[in-house]
Amino acid sequence: MNNSLALVFATCLTAVCAAQEIPGVRLTLSAPSIVAAQGDMSLRLHIQVTEDCTVPSQLLTGANLTVRTNGQPHKPVLQDGKGGPVQLLKGTQIQRLLTFPAATFLINPDAGELVTVAVGWKGLIGVDCTFKVAPNTKNIKLEELDLNKTEVMLVTNYGDIHLAFRHDKAPKHVENFVKLCLQGFYDDTKFHRVIKNFMIQGGCPFTQHEKLREKWGSGGAGYQLKLEASDLRHLRGTLSMARGDGNDTASSGFFIVHKDSAHLDGLYSAFGNVVKGMDTLDRIANVRLGGATNSAPVEPVTLQAAVVLPKKK
Repeated sequence: MNNSLALVFATCLTAVCAAQEIPGVRLTLSAPSIVAAQGDMSLRLHIQVTEDCTVPSQLLTGANLTVRTNGQPHKPVLQDGKGGPVQLLKGTQIQRLLTFPAATFLINPDAGELVTVAVGWKGLIGVDCTFKVAPNTKNIKLEELDLNKTEVMLVTNYGDIHLAFRHDKAPKHVENFVKLCLQGFYDDTKFHRVIKNFMIQGGCPFTQHEKLREKWGSGGAGYQLKLEASDLRHLRGTLSMARGDGNDTASSGFFIVHKDSAHLDGLYSAFGNVVKGMDTLDRIANVRLGGATNSAPVEPVTLQAAVVLPKKK
């Protein structure tokens, strides 16, 4: 997994600590939405003092975290605080950054799967958050992968979309897509074109920059692919390649079919399908739209990370 993944900081929202837990203190715990297994996880603890109070030193200089990995209890993270209880005055605000190796939260760091981790501060109701840890693919080469079994998880701000591929039908398009995912090419791009009951489209690198909005949809990876027409149909959930004028003009842009679209069959290179996350597809397809063609999301639909779930040959 590329290093840029560790920079995806779409902060998850957390509940506020119940007032009776530590009187006079409101606490929130947040984290990046996703990090790479070989990277660091930085949890952010926000301490807001609403009345003069005394807090345990562990809250300011230690840690007492419960951990659940894929729903199963995992080893807690414990660090003793320095000194004794600390008095804080009303109006005090403290931001703590608690940084640990991401592998701390994994049962098997080499499992090659996307893992969901839930952490909370022990004894403080509602001071918790959830994040994902992506498998370590930093040193994996494309040629090592079985592309009929390797999958990709698109992590968006509307939920996740889990993709599988048909390498037997469109080998060059599958190889290109997985290669770009391994490089982090799609991280922090946007779904720039959405048409309900048709498709959602993304993959343009220009969408990483608001100032290039006029070019959204026209960017690529610097090369073009030849059409790989097949008998794969453009049914709901089909993953296919966007292109410009002409059959052999696909590059990095892709789309996911929202409703069966037989008129695309044979004209575009279908190369995979959604295996989980149709609800996310529906949420994206139903966002508010604007722009000249009423197909541009009013609020950003961001592809935070395209995570490869590797299966080696």
